Amino acid sequence: MLSFIKQLLQPKLVNAALAWRQLGNDASSGYWLYAAPVHLVLQRDTFSLAAPVPLPLEVEEISALTGTLNKHFEADNLSFFWHENQWFLKLLSNPNIETSLAENAVNKDISAFLPTGEGAIKWASFTNELQMLLFAHPINQMRETKGLPAVNSIWCYGGGQG
Repeated sequence: MLSFIKQLLQPKLVNAALAWRQLGNDASSGYWLYAAPVHLVLQRDTFSLAAPVPLPLEVEEISALTGTLNKHFEADNLSFFWHENQWFLKLLSNPNIETSLAENAVNKDISAFLPTGEGAIKWASFTNELQMLLFAHPINQMRETKGLPAVNSIWCYGGGQG
């Protein structure tokens, strides 16, 4: 019931597979998600999502981050793509999660907006691994020296079949 109410409250969104196809790309296979680079802020005992979402990044930053993520997760058959200011994540199959728009979680405790469903535990493990990889990335070290927020997580949402 909670899942149904959650869906009613969320604005309708073209799923990521359709969006990838509308951008002129092949989305005929796999399961696609939007993958927004974000900055999480540690509160006293929770995390909140900082605006803006997604974080604005330079092309060189995007290239370096997607290259690192793709190399690291290649064995898991996960692929990150960037096209026209949008990031996408392609998986081989549906991860069995229900997601929330990042915009709904801005400046709030993110725990109520994290993926739910049968695959949520496995997804949380993937997210933790991704965050550890981003933590020490040279792009983030460079951003922090410039006073810019680090890309310390990727917020995935809007999944759909290719």
